[in-house]
Amino acid sequence: MKFKNLKQIYLFLLLFFIYPFKIWGIQALSLEDVILIGIKNNPQINIVYKIKEQYFYQKNLVRAEFFPYIYLQYTYERIDLGRNEPALNFHSFGPYFNWNIFSGFSTWHNYKSALLLIASQDENIKSTILDIALNIIQAYVEYFKQKSLYEAALADLEDAKVLLKLAKKRYEVGLSPYADVLDAEARVKEAEFNVTNYKYTSEVAKVNVLTLINYDISRSEEFEFLPVEEYKIEIKTLDEYIKLGLIKRPEIKAKEKEILAQEERIKSVKGEFYPYIDLFGCYYKVDSKFFPDKDEEFIAGVRITFPIFLGFSRFAKLGMEKVILDQKKFEKINTELNIKQEIFNSYKAWQTAKENYETALAWLRSMEEDYRIIQKKYESGLASIVDVTTLLARLSQARAKVAVSRYSWIYSQYRLQKSLGMIPEIEK
Repeated sequence: MKFKNLKQIYLFLLLFFIYPFKIWGIQALSLEDVILIGIKNNPQINIVYKIKEQYFYQKNLVRAEFFPYIYLQYTYERIDLGRNEPALNFHSFGPYFNWNIFSGFSTWHNYKSALLLIASQDENIKSTILDIALNIIQAYVEYFKQKSLYEAALADLEDAKVLLKLAKKRYEVGLSPYADVLDAEARVKEAEFNVTNYKYTSEVAKVNVLTLINYDISRSEEFEFLPVEEYKIEIKTLDEYIKLGLIKRPEIKAKEKEILAQEERIKSVKGEFYPYIDLFGCYYKVDSKFFPDKDEEFIAGVRITFPIFLGFSRFAKLGMEKVILDQKKFEKINTELNIKQEIFNSYKAWQTAKENYETALAWLRSMEEDYRIIQKKYESGLASIVDVTTLLARLSQARAKVAVSRYSWIYSQYRLQKSLGMIPEIEK
């Protein structure tokens, strides 16, 4: 490709760095991109939003009780006086309204309860988002783990091919038996098998990520994921992590708001023990025969209703609401215990994964050095093919261990953060 001037070069570089993958028909997605797309496309999010919407309409139903109710009413009456008197027919038609202006604050507490339940659903939505994000992260990290194993298998294959060339060269000059060549060829075949296997598993892991974000898996070749990097988390003690988790976890906040909402429900039931005050009024057109009406009637007044005896239903209702409140409090305690256990497990898993990764790195460096030395010894005839293949197998294990432990450590970091109620890609 030739460029005639600097302007064309600048334009090409600008497009290349802004849209590096789209130029070649491949869309690159970072972990943050995948999480946000997954949250947007996941049906679980739509489910929890619909649940919240139900509470929203429930709140509107309660709010409607603050306003007057207006009806359009038609009434027909027939009065038979007996004693051969003619029957009387009355028709009335007109508006009627009723407005409850006092209900012992029962309606007000019901309304506050509905608002708190909506707020608790907001916390449930956050909890669902965290769960979805962690599932996506696990699949995303698994893809790079399998891809890293595939790359390690390719490195093993290159080492095996080098060993095969060396064995053939030594056999040709009579320094090694043909058995060395056969051992080296077997090692190549084994490495080729591992390459094919990990190539397949990495493709499956990639499709799993696309499935979680609701993308077309038949177009998996059009997408590529950007590597996930290690990030440094602030080192704290287990007690500090537990305290932070109990503050930030949305599940606890949701339970707290559910408890407050239930307390308002109890206050609402207590309000039913007080008298109700209603304003009412109606305006009628009256005709003793039929329409059109001949007379008019207007009625307005105040109605005070004292609930004296309702079969102990209010006491039963109050008792039930108190039991539900106790249940909510126990649910909160149980949620706190589960979260503490989750934080503890995540913290220990993170510590273990970190130590395993550091150990695997040290083992890999040692195996690389040992293999380099044994390879030189084999070239000079101071070691057998068995020594070389044994160390090559250990080197392969070390590479695989580094690949697995590295991404296990990265995932454990996200798992620990999620147990505290936050994921960096969402917090941004």
